[in-house]
Amino acid sequence: MRQKLFVVALIIFAGCFGFILGQSQENIAGAPGDRFQLIHRVYEHIQQYYVEDVEADKLIDGAIRGMIDSLDKYSSYLSQERYEEMQMEMKGEYGGVGIVITIRDNKTTVVSTFKGTPSYDADVKPGDIIRKVDGTETEGYALDAVADMIRGAEGTRVVLTMYRPDEDREFEVELVRAIVEIPYVEYQLRDDKIGVVTITQFAEDVGSKTYNAMRTLERQGAEGIILDLRFNPGGLLREAVNVSSVFIPRGPVVHVADRSGVVETLNTNVRYQQVKLPLVVLVNEGTASGSEIVAAAIQEHETGILMGSTTFGKGTVQTIIPLVDGSALRLTTAKYYTSMENSIHEEGVLPDIQVEQDYETEEDEQLDAAIKYLLDRALPDAS
Repeated sequence: MRQKLFVVALIIFAGCFGFILGQSQENIAGAPGDRFQLIHRVYEHIQQYYVEDVEADKLIDGAIRGMIDSLDKYSSYLSQERYEEMQMEMKGEYGGVGIVITIRDNKTTVVSTFKGTPSYDADVKPGDIIRKVDGTETEGYALDAVADMIRGAEGTRVVLTMYRPDEDREFEVELVRAIVEIPYVEYQLRDDKIGVVTITQFAEDVGSKTYNAMRTLERQGAEGIILDLRFNPGGLLREAVNVSSVFIPRGPVVHVADRSGVVETLNTNVRYQQVKLPLVVLVNEGTASGSEIVAAAIQEHETGILMGSTTFGKGTVQTIIPLVDGSALRLTTAKYYTSMENSIHEEGVLPDIQVEQDYETEEDEQLDAAIKYLLDRALPDAS
């Protein structure tokens, strides 16, 4: 499906390191209004006593981030620059190096690179581990935070410290960021008349692009479809609903419940007619949020077989709230439930057929298994 009005909060952790030159007692009551006054006092103390000058914007940004960080891991603060980049991404391009990453075993791991981008040209490979970005250790950082480190303005440089497990070596790659055009929907018809549709994220117009891809594959003679949602982190909820509409009959796709318990049911988009071809959906631990909505809808409506490994398990909805200075909040505002009102949060969607992927090899065992399934059991001439 690269995830933050306002009063600021700052948490100060005071340790007994170095010299304490003085103390000041603050008698602040616990009422919210008084606590906001405390925030202002802390700000003034830092400006007056901290050993170096600190920009006001830096302190305010840090305070906002502190508030958001006290919430769930999917809420985040988007600086003006990051918010602009995110808007570009949803339209299919961004400033960066053309790399898709995930967190695997608490390590930032390369999933894939886009052809013709800086990372691809530098021979960055799937399975490579990014240990540092410009000298900053990545371990312990959320995926969005690492992605923010790597992205940046066209023409700027970023140094990635990589580790390649199969060669047991660490190396550095200096990349010049470029404008990366993201092929969110790719498709091809194989010689065996199986169409493979890969969706990497639910950005703008992905629903219509998926529908057009399916119609093209039908015209080309496709007799079966593999929908690849592996490592798809989600994206726009409406586009996940639109994609689901291509593969399931008329009816509910997802139910969204807000903090007060009010539930909104999102139904299939009547603009899209269901494509009725044998279908296998590939999922894995990187299939999250919007892509889990699609996978669960197909599974529950029994219009396709899910194959791969259990999905990520993100059952919350984030809303982007623009702020007056051009920054924005990405705030968790609701929970979602599948078409049959099941929660997959922290649980994921269990595939109908479990197929593990060996990331140490160049073989795609999950894709091979999906092709074999269609050829053996689902296509018209299958025995």
